[in-house]
Amino acid sequence: MTAFRVLVADKVKAQLYELPSRRGSLKPLQCFINPEGRKHERALGTGRPGRVTSGVGGGRHAYQSRHGLKENSEEVFVRRVATALAKDARASEGAPILLIAAPRLLGSYRKHLPANVRELVVMELKLDLGKATDIELSRRVRAALRDLPFSVTARFRS
Repeated sequence: MTAFRVLVADKVKAQLYELPSRRGSLKPLQCFINPEGRKHERALGTGRPGRVTSGVGGGRHAYQSRHGLKENSEEVFVRRVATALAKDARASEGAPILLIAAPRLLGSYRKHLPANVRELVVMELKLDLGKATDIELSRRVRAALRDLPFSVTARFRS
């Protein structure tokens, strides 16, 4: 039987589980915490943006970064989780992955996962289940896997 990896993530916490079979129970493997995910933007940095002067006329303009401090901390967190997921994929010899995250965060995971790990993702759920109980999470995962055809995971069987 195929063992699955299930990643449940939000902007504060990401939990990696092992699911030994479609009917098995979730076993926690690794937990990642992003303490900056709970903070407001103003708590992450207090400095005002820098200023630049124009070459002609001496006008001054405020420098605005492309991304805020909050988005930057989320991106660093997603990269850290993606790196750990890639390491786990090598250790588990390519177990199929079920990725569960909020829609905006799911796009960030797609962007930062290496290509060989993206190939292992058999299903993505656009749900924010970071605060769900273990019972609720198990119920949602089993329901999702029930709809997943066996042919999708057949290539992962050893």
